[in-house]
Amino acid sequence: MISHAGRWKGALTSRPLPLEDPSVDLLHDLDRSHLAEIWLGRAASERRVADSFEAIARALRSLGAESALIQLAERAVDDEYRHAEISRVVASRFAGRDLAQPALLPLRIPAHEGASEELRNTLHVIGHCTLNETTASAFLETCIHHATGSLASAALRELLSDEVDHARMGWTLLAASSPEIRTSVGQWIYPMARANLRMWRESPRPPSESSAMTAH
Repeated sequence: MISHAGRWKGALTSRPLPLEDPSVDLLHDLDRSHLAEIWLGRAASERRVADSFEAIARALRSLGAESALIQLAERAVDDEYRHAEISRVVASRFAGRDLAQPALLPLRIPAHEGASEELRNTLHVIGHCTLNETTASAFLETCIHHATGSLASAALRELLSDEVDHARMGWTLLAASSPEIRTSVGQWIYPMARANLRMWRESPRPPSESSAMTAH
């Protein structure tokens, strides 16, 4: 479903995105420019998460996780490519022209020095799914709560519908882990949570908190 250029070739959503959203055309040019930049940045982030799930799938295979969980991680790679394309399409609507895919963002997988291979693979899944994807789900829920633009609302709901499943992967693995591994995870969870929170706090913010930014 992904082209050699990295552009999603399948259906973006179960229902067409409301690209005709009239509220977009009522925005000032500067607001539209800012929103295009924000959504294109989201496209770049979602594309990087596809690479993250490649690593998550490898970690689950190494752990001998249930096949259903591995398949979900493999599907998540495609989910994130689709999320990247949804975000690019929304950004293009705000820009008023078809935007190219943003440059790839580097992926840095935590080393978790001193952890055994089993624990390190478990921490990769916990860190990305249990922490980051759960936080992403809460973030998207908040965005949906405030968004009034039909295009933004529809796109955000598509992203959230997958992120919830992605978060469940981490909780499912944690529940199936041995008591020893869960105890070991407990020793790492606080610094991992702090690092995850710092990443979210340092994420780029809209240039203003105007109603236009909130609505879209």
